[in-house]
Amino acid sequence: MSDSSWTWLLFVMEIIGVTGMFFIGRMKWWGWAIVLAHSIPWFIYSITHNKPGFIAMSLMWWCTNFYNMRKWRKAPTR
Repeated sequence: MSDSSWTWLLFVMEIIGVTGMFFIGRMKWWGWAIVLAHSIPWFIYSITHNKPGFIAMSLMWWCTNFYNMRKWRKAPTR
């Protein structure tokens, strides 16, 4: 995939991530799932382009978002 294609794909995924954050703001636990899913292409990009800092960043965000999703899902209905 070309650099230009990656740029546009990752931009679209950021729009999806922001949408997930919108749902988190509306107290929907599944907003965290959207945020988790939006970061998959970032992880693939970091591996295919040998960006170890992005790999570490992706793992950090996945752990944080997964933890928050589980916590919100188990919380009383909002």
